[in-house]
Amino acid sequence: MADRNNNGLYFIVGAIVVVVAFLFFFMSGGDGVDVAPADGGGDTNVSIDAAPDAPAETAPAETAPAEPAEPAPAN
Repeated sequence: MADRNNNGLYFIVGAIVVVVAFLFFFMSGGDGVDVAPADGGGDTNVSIDAAPDAPAETAPAETAPAEPAEPAPAN
């Protein structure tokens, strides 16, 4: 049986091994980018319709300047 003084060391080394294995599992999974197959991936049809004419812009309505706020009364 292991010495009583080395139990903490074995626990720490085991935890480090588990963390390294966990990181390796996620880091070796690839970059997550889907690559299209060499044959082009099938039929793709794209059609772009002409955009409808935009409505004429109207001038903004003129408004009176805002009234200045009254100062709060001193107590």
